[in-house]
Amino acid sequence: MIVAKFAGVIVDVHAKEVDRIFHYQIPEKLANLQIGHRVLVPFGPRKIEGYVIELTDRVDFPESKLRKIIRILDPEPLLTQEQINVAKWMAERYLGPLSQALQLFLPVGIRYGKERVSEKQQLVVKLVNPDRIDTYLQELPKNAHLQYSVLLFLKEQPSFLASELCRLSGANHSTLRALEKKGYLTIEQVVIKRTLDIATEQRPVPTLNSDQQKAVNKIIEEFHTSKQPILLHGVTGSGKTEVYLRAIDYCLSQGRQAIMMVPEIALTAQTIAWFTQRFPNQIAILHSGLSEGERFDQWNSIYSGEVGIVVGARSAVFAPLKNIGLIILDEEHENTYKQEDGSLKYHAREVALKRAQEHDALVILGSATPALESYHQALQGNYCLVEMPHRVAKRPLPSIQLIDMREEFNQGNRTIFSRELTNRLNETLAAGEQAIIFLNRRGFSSFVLCRKCGFVVECLNCQVSLTYHEPEGVLLCHYCNARHKMPDNCPNCASSYLRQFGVGTQQVEQFIRQNFPQAKTIRLDADTTRRKGAHQRILNSFKTRQTNVLIGTQMVAKGLDFPNVTLVGVLSADFLLNFPDFRAAERTFQLLTQVSGRAGRDVKPGNVVIQCYDPTHYGLQAVKKQDYINFYRQEITFRRQMAYPPYGYLIRILVQGSDQAARENALAIYHFLENNLADVELFQPAPAPISRIKGRHRWQILIKSKILVNDVLQQIQVTDENVRVSIDTNPLSLL
Repeated sequence: MIVAKFAGVIVDVHAKEVDRIFHYQIPEKLANLQIGHRVLVPFGPRKIEGYVIELTDRVDFPESKLRKIIRILDPEPLLTQEQINVAKWMAERYLGPLSQALQLFLPVGIRYGKERVSEKQQLVVKLVNPDRIDTYLQELPKNAHLQYSVLLFLKEQPSFLASELCRLSGANHSTLRALEKKGYLTIEQVVIKRTLDIATEQRPVPTLNSDQQKAVNKIIEEFHTSKQPILLHGVTGSGKTEVYLRAIDYCLSQGRQAIMMVPEIALTAQTIAWFTQRFPNQIAILHSGLSEGERFDQWNSIYSGEVGIVVGARSAVFAPLKNIGLIILDEEHENTYKQEDGSLKYHAREVALKRAQEHDALVILGSATPALESYHQALQGNYCLVEMPHRVAKRPLPSIQLIDMREEFNQGNRTIFSRELTNRLNETLAAGEQAIIFLNRRGFSSFVLCRKCGFVVECLNCQVSLTYHEPEGVLLCHYCNARHKMPDNCPNCASSYLRQFGVGTQQVEQFIRQNFPQAKTIRLDADTTRRKGAHQRILNSFKTRQTNVLIGTQMVAKGLDFPNVTLVGVLSADFLLNFPDFRAAERTFQLLTQVSGRAGRDVKPGNVVIQCYDPTHYGLQAVKKQDYINFYRQEITFRRQMAYPPYGYLIRILVQGSDQAARENALAIYHFLENNLADVELFQPAPAPISRIKGRHRWQILIKSKILVNDVLQQIQVTDENVRVSIDTNPLSLL
């Protein structure tokens, strides 16, 4: 056996210049070093964290010039070879630092020199011999009242957290130490897992209908054969969740592990409640709504093999499972599966497919409105298409009406609710039923405008209008979170004619409270869910019918299952259609179809009222008819004509910095690409639609290409260290 003398290490520096392997000598005292270990290494004058991704007994330069690894940071390797392989693929695919890709697989808060979390340890008190407790009590002096009290509690329960025992008995740690000296009890440091507040939901296990059974049969077949990814296209309310549960149950029966992903933190509580009932003590949870300590403990329970199922949002795709058999992405079309911040703009769907390939596992992509790219892959034979066209128990899909708000205006209705929505909401509340009102804009009003000079109050750091928020009475930037006092006069012309325009969720809530006496409203948006656990508290209030009208943004559109909801109202349905984005129609169709699907999910029929200004748009007509196929045909024709995905790659290069530096570097990059790329459509640099965020000016270059051109993109360089360049292949937003 050849003993490795050198380790190939990726250092924790997110800089393109050092994003490569550095070799270090392995000291004899670190002979137990393995691939996947975190290590401390000298790097220039510093000592920094690194990740061992290879071991070798030979290098191509003098051994004397190599520095030595200082120490191993963890008892066991935290990274597997599979994870290293996927990280390498991600760094190449998304043109980001390998160190950053590797860190996605690690628990948060453990980076060397920046440690924020560790195992939670507490003192635990135990009786040395529970059978002798009566003897202990008799031996105590008569005046040892606190010691006596402690032993009485230990008589009832022979083990306590020291803090809890002191609180109950009135004793302190000196009392416990005195009893320890007498040999009556022991005090030990014990690792305590941070508990999560997980609600369970008792639901009977249903009998599968024919659509569900066919889907389960196909999943089992693929599990044992080619493991071709499955696109599960099921209408809202068709019972996809039960199919997921059966698929995971089968996966576990085969000795494998599973990842269940949902697109929103708001959905994890509902999903976990169902999954915990079916798989008690087998589930770990990973999402950003947990504290760092909770995520650390959940990561450890997965890493140690205590659980076989991981439920979570986007980050769950990096769960440290070692024997993955199944990965499920529910609502696979959702934008939240794409990481749009930072320098590694990955898509969780693509990462899931890559991890599944490494594990010889199966991927299920579920949606009522699949991404066009996914459905195209299925029609091309690259995915296995499984259709579930009916709701469970043969329940009808909701009835959908499109209300032309131009006609409402012409008829003298100046309110934010059409007459039809007003009547429907009154009927719903009178019947003791519930409603969801959807508007994809939070805040009270969208912008503040001077009616004299037309000036719109904008953020000083970002080129966006400020949104008015009540009850604080402040103007808030939704990009940099800057807060400004509402001015008394126009900053441009000093007139007093400042007015609020546009409608946000806060204003909708106020309107409903003022006009519908039976309404008990609650709001679900980014403003009401800032605090830990807020998602669950809001949804529990609605679930238990303490409230009967749920008002919200995209959070209310996805996956929620409330049997008493019979009405969904949509305000300003055209809002997304007018975005400067080739996916605008697809997003509108998906969002409206999804939110419509929240109505009539039980025995009571559902009604949907969609308010818009262009009811003839093919996207809105497809929503009304609930016709995905017809929408796909029209949209895919447009994509083919314009060479947009899936008929090619759209690449966005975003250059950020001071106005002059961003513009000059964008122009230099454009000329470099012009000289080095062939057979592509290259667009000249232009300011991004939002040309400034957080004080940084933003220029972008777009490329349309039939193939990936990463080999050229990797060579992009900038002349100013204060200029940031990010590259996004097939971006979900061009703002």
